[in-house]
Amino acid sequence: MTPTLYQFFHRHIQYGFRRAGLGEPETVAYVSDLLTRFAHTDALYPLSDHEQRPLTTVVQFLAAQRAAQEEDRAAEMIVVRHLAEYTLFMSGFFRERLRSRGQLSYYADHGRSAFAQTADLERNSGQARVYWRLQQDFARVAETVDDICRHQLPLGAEAYGERPLAALWRL
Repeated sequence: MTPTLYQFFHRHIQYGFRRAGLGEPETVAYVSDLLTRFAHTDALYPLSDHEQRPLTTVVQFLAAQRAAQEEDRAAEMIVVRHLAEYTLFMSGFFRERLRSRGQLSYYADHGRSAFAQTADLERNSGQARVYWRLQQDFARVAETVDDICRHQLPLGAEAYGERPLAALWRL
């Protein structure tokens, strides 16, 4: 039976996080869900400006957050949570690219800040704790996702031969 994308990510995140000392089940589930959602490109850019152009940069997300602060708490929560998730995703999956551009610390700083703000805005105390953990462990989580990508997700054809999912499911 072929695993779902969530099961695939959950298995690798659980293993990697356990090795890194980040094994809280709620955090594992949250990051697994995040990676599953962001596997669909449209989920990376769900926000748009007034002319319906997708927001695609941290600077645009920050401007949208500022505007949302003036509107209402729910709109602000949507923007700040997306900023947090986007920076975590990019810092994990595209770490080397961000590092080569000198943007890794910029993403990490904004990601930590956005997770802290998300925790402050969250009304569910259990979910707020997950956001606080992600804020506190942002660098370790992003490093672990990067490590999983480099060592557990073989993307070259030589790594999988005729059975690509079998190679991806290994541990």
